[in-house]
Amino acid sequence: MPIVDLVARGVAGKFDSEQERISALEQLFQTHIDPVDNIDTMVIALGSAMFGVTFVFMVIAWIKYKYRPIRAKNLPLTTCMYFSGVLWFLGDIPMNGHVILKNGWAICKLWNIWIRVLFCFVYTAVLFSRCYALDRVFNQNKPTRGWGYYGPSITLFAFIVIYSIVTQAMPDRLTLDYVSDYELCTTTEGYVIVTLILLWINWVVIVVMMYRLRNIQSTFNEFYEFVFICFFGIAAMVKTTVVHFVQPKYPYIRGFRVAETLGDAVIINGIILLIMAYPVVMSIVRSQAYEREWLLRLRTDGLQDMYEANLNLRAERPVNYSRMDTSMFNHMDKVAAGGAAADDDDDDNDRYFDMQGFGHNIGASNAEMIMKMDAGYLPSDDMPHSPRSNTNNIANRISDNNIGGGGGGTLRHYDAHSVDSMDTIDDSAAKPRRIL
Repeated sequence: MPIVDLVARGVAGKFDSEQERISALEQLFQTHIDPVDNIDTMVIALGSAMFGVTFVFMVIAWIKYKYRPIRAKNLPLTTCMYFSGVLWFLGDIPMNGHVILKNGWAICKLWNIWIRVLFCFVYTAVLFSRCYALDRVFNQNKPTRGWGYYGPSITLFAFIVIYSIVTQAMPDRLTLDYVSDYELCTTTEGYVIVTLILLWINWVVIVVMMYRLRNIQSTFNEFYEFVFICFFGIAAMVKTTVVHFVQPKYPYIRGFRVAETLGDAVIINGIILLIMAYPVVMSIVRSQAYEREWLLRLRTDGLQDMYEANLNLRAERPVNYSRMDTSMFNHMDKVAAGGAAADDDDDDNDRYFDMQGFGHNIGASNAEMIMKMDAGYLPSDDMPHSPRSNTNNIANRISDNNIGGGGGGTLRHYDAHSVDSMDTIDDSAAKPRRIL
């Protein structure tokens, strides 16, 4: 609300009771004022319960941190988002009028600049950092290290801190002020406008980043999560913008302050749960089956090396890759035994992973290639292709996406020592492998 000259309005201060203060504020604002009561206590309790539920998910996620679908969600950054959201909600409590601004609650600049606004910015900045990490790996084909990776996030965080320092240093009459007689915080319209513009810019950048991630490979594709996150973020900004300009005295009107605070709590926790809830639930109800399916998609996309190298996520134990590895190594055995190719049934069943040199029939004249395959390598793209190739789905899709940047046409290779059986590959023993 804008700063007003209370003395000029002819309203006395230093009231003997809360009712007198409410009456004076109603005279000052020319509107009905809802006092702080049990409804506000319930709002604080309900918001805290939401954060409690999210906290349980975060604890389970950390307990199961070695579970690879959870680790792929960038748990440290998601945890940072959670604690930023907690502090954002804590700043909402006094600034949205759920408590009487006395004693520690009366430090307006602390609660608004350094708690509410700062951690609202930090929350969006961490969400940006998480999106940028995926964009750098899957769109830019670059590692998650070095100034190119950390630079944008550090710059954004530095700007947030500088903005907070500047607004703290500015005179109270230009930003926020505490009127002790009326136990209220006042803000200038200019401060509100600048802060909202910066928040809008943050969310627009996040939406653009999420749009860039819409076509990444299936294992890491979070398109539906991104749609809902963008919806929540834009809804939050529309809500806050409308409330601040339609009803600038919203902290004193129960319906507005309840909607503002609970709306923030739902959006903060909703975004985090959209990111973390599904893999956490899967780690409990069908842990091994879901992880096996997830890893199979990862390998089908040709992204396991990138996953392990850039996201620092190595396999912890042998994992069955089922049909893919069975098809591949069974056919290799047939070829080594002198068979020209799989029979028609095998060709129909395993056409997606047909090991005939991705269209190049392997025969006795290809002894060198067979030796390479026995050593654990897949054929490379410099081999001739026959018209009957059924594996362009893999080779072309990987090369078209330019995954990994460089390396010509060499497909990823497997270390022979990592194979425990036809159906099992021990990733923990796997040597560094290359992809396109």
